[in-house]
Amino acid sequence: MVRPRESGQVAGAESGRRVLATLGAFTAANSVWTATELADHLGYKQSTAYRYIGILRETGFLETCPGGGYRLTDKVLALAEAHDEARNTLVEVARPIITRLRDTVDETVLVARRRGDFAFCVDRVESTRPVSLQFDRGQPMALHSGSIPRLLLATMPGPERGEYLDRTRPLLAATHGRLISDEALRVVREAGFSQSSEEIDQGIWGTAALIRRAGRPIAAVGTAAPVSRLTEQRRAELTRLIIGAAEEISGRLVDGY
Repeated sequence: MVRPRESGQVAGAESGRRVLATLGAFTAANSVWTATELADHLGYKQSTAYRYIGILRETGFLETCPGGGYRLTDKVLALAEAHDEARNTLVEVARPIITRLRDTVDETVLVARRRGDFAFCVDRVESTRPVSLQFDRGQPMALHSGSIPRLLLATMPGPERGEYLDRTRPLLAATHGRLISDEALRVVREAGFSQSSEEIDQGIWGTAALIRRAGRPIAAVGTAAPVSRLTEQRRAELTRLIIGAAEEISGRLVDGY
């Protein structure tokens, strides 16, 4: 016979599992759920689904969508960052490749990933000729400017990209006097690389290429240098080498991790 204290422990463990199952139901393919949908999906009573949704809202992991239903909050990004910190295979694979590239071209080389509405630099190796860049490790950068952020924007899932552009286009028109067109992003997406000139830092040109894992875009690698020391031939060479580095990183991610 199970003693009362043990019974309570079992019930508590089951509730914990159900809370985690509720959280785990939110995926890229199913990013918004109503309580009724969650109950049907997980086999709960609707009142039970509401209880677990309430716990996740109280702890900051879920929020109400403007159009109805519930979605994850930015708090889950901390879990993703903790995962990356503990298992940071991208940085482990990329570091020797970007270090070798930096030694070859003597320019600063960076790797960045997207989290929500921002690009974050996850690794950076410096040139012996230091260049002033805003894109430091861990610093969020808006997705509308610069070769790396624009590449990450272009490869966002379509609905998420559309929502981001709907939110930011009025601000871009007011502050930059220009819009990012869907056609321009399509071209970047299909090419798999991007270039920019003085979009983030004055006097700085940059180029970036897409890193993929099993064919899925996960990050970008890029380099930046002062416009004053770059010829057209040098820009073409840097772009070619960055594309090669991205392909090597992608291949090693698939083969070894």
